[in-house]
Amino acid sequence: MKTITHEATLFWYDGPQVFEARDAIGGHYVGLAVEEPPGVSRHLVVGVPPERLFRFRAGALDLRALLIQAGVEEWHLTPASADLAEPLLLDRQARPLEETGFLPDEGFLLHPASPDESVLGEARARNRLVMELVAEPPEAAADHRIRLDTYLAILGEVQTLVKHAYRSAWRDLSKEYRGMLEQDAGTMLDIVVPASDGSFRVLLESTHMPNLVGESELARALRRVDALFEAVAEPDKAPAAVRPHKGHFAGSCLRLLRVLDERATSLRYSWAEPSATGASHASVTAAEAGRLVQILSEVSNLSTETVELVGEFEKFHRASGHWGLRTETGRVQGEIRDGGPSLDGLEVGGRYRFSCVEQIDRTEGTGQERRTLYLEQHARA
Repeated sequence: MKTITHEATLFWYDGPQVFEARDAIGGHYVGLAVEEPPGVSRHLVVGVPPERLFRFRAGALDLRALLIQAGVEEWHLTPASADLAEPLLLDRQARPLEETGFLPDEGFLLHPASPDESVLGEARARNRLVMELVAEPPEAAADHRIRLDTYLAILGEVQTLVKHAYRSAWRDLSKEYRGMLEQDAGTMLDIVVPASDGSFRVLLESTHMPNLVGESELARALRRVDALFEAVAEPDKAPAAVRPHKGHFAGSCLRLLRVLDERATSLRYSWAEPSATGASHASVTAAEAGRLVQILSEVSNLSTETVELVGEFEKFHRASGHWGLRTETGRVQGEIRDGGPSLDGLEVGGRYRFSCVEQIDRTEGTGQERRTLYLEQHARA
C-alpha cells in the first residue's frame, strides 16, 4: 500500500482536522479528520494538484470543492491507528466519495493561521521588536520559492506602510512629545531571517533598541497598521471603516493590497515587543485583497492628504507654476496645477496660509517617493 508523510497542519481544532501531506515522489495530498466507523477517528485522504492546493491555502477555494474534484478518481482512508508523526498507510476506497457523508459543508475556507508564539520568543531573545511576514505566492504551490520582484515589492510596500503609519500616529502626539522624536523615528526594519522553510517566511526586527521600559517607537506604527487591517476585515464595510485613516497611510495600504492582488499572493504578519505578553497579527488572502482593491479604489481621495502651511511668500515662477513659502520649520516649495488658484497680487514677504494637497509619486523598482504639494487655495494669515 502507498504511504504519505504529514507535511503541515492546515486547520486545528482539538487536534489536526485538515492537513497537507506528500508521498515518496512529491505528490500532494490533503487529509480530513472523519469518523469511520462512527466513534473511530480516521482521515479521509485525496491527492490534489499543487495549483488547487495553493488556491485552498490562499482562501480562494473551499474544502468541499477541493475534495470532491480530487476524490472523483481516487480517495483513501487511513487506518484508525495512524499517527501523524509516522508515515500514513493509505487504504483505497471503492465507493463514491459524495455518498459517504464525509464531505464538509460548502463554504469552509482556509484562512491563514494565527501567529506562533515564536514571534514573542524571538522578540525576547533579540531584545528588539520583531515582525514576521509570511507570504503564499503561486510559485510556492509546488516548491519553496518566491519571485524576486514579488519579494521586493511586498517588502517595499510593507516598509512604506509602516513609515506612513508612524507619520500618521506621530501627528496625533502632543507637540512637546513630537519635538523629542524625529518624524520617521522607529520606522526602520532590518531583515534578519530572509527565507525560512515552509511558507515563505521573513523575519524582521527593529533597527533601534527599545527604551528603558521595553517599548519601541516602531510599535506605535504597527498598532496603527493593526487598526487599519481590522478596519478592512469586512470588505463591504471597508469604505466607511477606512475613512478615518485617509491619506498616505491608507494609500500605502491600498498599494500593498494591489501588489497582493496582482501577484495572487496571500500575506499574514505578526509582531511583538520584548515586554509584550502576546503577539499581534493580521492576514489577508489573495482573494480578499482583490475584492478590497476593487472596493477601496472607488473611495474618492482615499490616498490624498491635506497640508496647511503658514509662512512668508517667497517666490512664484509663472511658467513652471512653482512657488515657495518660508515657514517656521523652513522653506517649503510646491506647484500649481492647471486651473489652480492664481498667485497674482501676492506680496513677496507677505504672510499667507496655503491649503495644499500632497501627492506622492513612487519610482518603479526603487520604491523611492517624490512628494509634491499642489496649492488648492490661499488667504492672508
